[in-house]
Amino acid sequence: MKPNSASCCRYKWVLVVCAVSLVAVLTGCESLQRKFTRKPKHPKAAPTPIINFQDYSKIVTPMDRYRKHYVMFEYWNDELVEALSASPPLNAKRLKLASTEALGEMSTLHSLVVDELAQRMSPMLEHREKLTRQLQQGSLSVSDADAIRRVLETQSRDIHRSFYWRDLEGQLKPLAEQAAPAEPADPPSGG
Repeated sequence: MKPNSASCCRYKWVLVVCAVSLVAVLTGCESLQRKFTRKPKHPKAAPTPIINFQDYSKIVTPMDRYRKHYVMFEYWNDELVEALSASPPLNAKRLKLASTEALGEMSTLHSLVVDELAQRMSPMLEHREKLTRQLQQGSLSVSDADAIRRVLETQSRDIHRSFYWRDLEGQLKPLAEQAAPAEPADPPSGG
């Protein structure tokens, strides 16, 4: 019986060795694979991106710029009217943001039109500034919010009637005359 048991034991060892080697081959050892992988003699250079800068300032017309700010004004104005129409309690943060942005876009529109139209828009802009200050103070009652909403709707109709972008084809300042955003002043050099 002994020879039989020895062959059985040898068979088990061969089976175990085959199983271990099969597992090692299938799973692999990354560091062992890296050790036997041939490395390139010259490392590859990192790809260099190709950057083509284009100057779009020549493409933008005064009408395009006015239209962009008009659309943004309409968006923020509608957002403000919607915030004022919401059921109580009113969201003060939403009101402040919408009123500030709408006022900013309206003042940009004011700077883009010729002087005659700017004079006609000035009273509306001043009234909008008063409403924005009132909204920035916060704590509006429902009746105050409703009154402001009605005033804003009336003013929106007036702006749409008098300053709609399609109607102002020849009444915009050229790009060179349009007010550029204020740049911070350079500090005086004391050297």
